[in-house]
Amino acid sequence: MRRTDREITDEATKRDIIEKAHIINLGILDFPAPYVVPTNYGYEFVDDQLHLYIHGAPKGKKRGLIAANPEVSFSIITDSSLYTPEEGAPLSSFSYFYRSVLGSGKATLVSDLTEKEHALRLLLKHETGHNMPGEISQHDLGYVGVIRIDVEQYTGKQHSAE
Repeated sequence: MRRTDREITDEATKRDIIEKAHIINLGILDFPAPYVVPTNYGYEFVDDQLHLYIHGAPKGKKRGLIAANPEVSFSIITDSSLYTPEEGAPLSSFSYFYRSVLGSGKATLVSDLTEKEHALRLLLKHETGHNMPGEISQHDLGYVGVIRIDVEQYTGKQHSAE
């Protein structure tokens, strides 16, 4: 990382970013350029191992590319805002504040219905802030596509007003 003064080394801060953000930009290998898709996500830490879950259609480009090569990268960003200086300030005075987590890992196309339900409950809890009551039908679980990303490495970076 070039700007080591902006690097986040504190694990609790990186986890806070993952908790507060709601969009993950997933990068998947494709030719002639990477395929990047934004989506919402759920997550959990199991013995300090980060697992990210995304959902979508049971068929499509994202799933086909992952089946061909499961190595993926991702970007999660929160607390972003433009800093606008006083009128007349030089253009170089403008800046952008953010907190981010970037990483890579191995994606798995989840087929087990129990794991799919677990993933969807994590995703809904992350998005709504509370556990989803009730059942998820076998029909719905069979239809939805779930992808688990076993994160191999991630870093944090921030540019804040302080």
